[in-house]
Amino acid sequence: INLEWLLLYYNSLTGSIPSEMGLLTNLERLYLDDNSLTGSIPSDIGLLTNLEVLWLDGNSLTGTLPDEVCALRDDIGGNLRDLRVDCDGEVTCSCCNYCY
Repeated sequence: INLEWLLLYYNSLTGSIPSEMGLLTNLERLYLDDNSLTGSIPSDIGLLTNLEVLWLDGNSLTGTLPDEVCALRDDIGGNLRDLRVDCDGEVTCSCCNYCY
C-alpha cells in the first residue's frame, strides 16, 4: 500500500491500535489523536521508518512507548520529528516531543 498520510483523529475509534499498522511502510503521518483507543502502543509502529508525525494523544492508551518507536526520532537518525502522546501517568515516554 502506498498510503503516506492516515488521518483518523476525532473519529470515536475504540479498541487497541492494531499491530498491522506496521505494515503501512510508506506512512509518513499517522494521526490517531482524540479518539477512545485503549491498550498499549504496538512495537510494530517502529517498522514505519518513513514516519515523520505520530499523534496518539487524547486517547486512553497505557504502558510504555516502545523503544522501537523512539528509535524513529529524527534527532537520532530517523525521520520522526513530531511525537505526541498522553504521558501524564497513562503512557511512559522518554522520547516524546509533546506530553499531554
